[in-house]
Amino acid sequence: MTFDELPPYRALLVVDTKGFGGNPAATQAMLSAAIPDVLSQAFARAGLREVWETALFPHGTGDGYGLGFDPRFLPAVVSRFFDELEAVLAERDARLRSAARSVRLRMRASLNVGPILEPEPGTTAAAAIGSAVITTHRLLDAAPVRAVLERSDPDQTFLAVALSQRIFEDVLAGGYADLPASKVVPADVRVKEQRGTVYLYIPNPSGDLLRHGAGFEEELAAARAKIEPPAPGSTTNTINGTVRGTAFQIGQVHGDLRHG
Repeated sequence: MTFDELPPYRALLVVDTKGFGGNPAATQAMLSAAIPDVLSQAFARAGLREVWETALFPHGTGDGYGLGFDPRFLPAVVSRFFDELEAVLAERDARLRSAARSVRLRMRASLNVGPILEPEPGTTAAAAIGSAVITTHRLLDAAPVRAVLERSDPDQTFLAVALSQRIFEDVLAGGYADLPASKVVPADVRVKEQRGTVYLYIPNPSGDLLRHGAGFEEELAAARAKIEPPAPGSTTNTINGTVRGTAFQIGQVHGDLRHG
């Protein structure tokens, strides 16, 4: 391929495992071997065995796995694969629980599409290269994606999915997937020089995700408060719920204050 040719467009799926490094070596080996197994099962249950069996540049990362595939499968992957992966992980957790409750297999998944330069046949390159590949991996490290598993019940929520802007626009907003666009939550991300929007899909939300949602408004407000503290002499009050009667928000008062 010459440099004036655009590499072929490929879909790219990458997953990694929460808390992998905190396990002892023997447990890490067991979890690493389980990752491609649960992915294979999820693809098969979703009716997408062909995606797994014809995967482009499949590669393990120790605590995760990555593979490319034909973008024509994207609507089916978005619509069916992630729900099946959540179910397979829940079943696998029941087996792990019987051995040791400290052992868990909870995943973050990232899905993207774009021009990808694939390894040359016969080379030992572990994966493809290109900006789409870099973006896919960095979405896994984005704070909103990590927060999904931190804020949910570890016995109920086993998967957090990060869909790229391109996936959202082409597949969901384009109406090609059965998964409604309203079931994903946009979140701003900044990982190194990567800035943009990630669309979160959580097949089985639980814990704080049910109480407060996955929009991360609290974290955003806290961050803004640190960056933009109230000006001297000013007062900021927050009122939650329903207020009956009169509510006063007062900075400084000189003299008498009477009401009624």
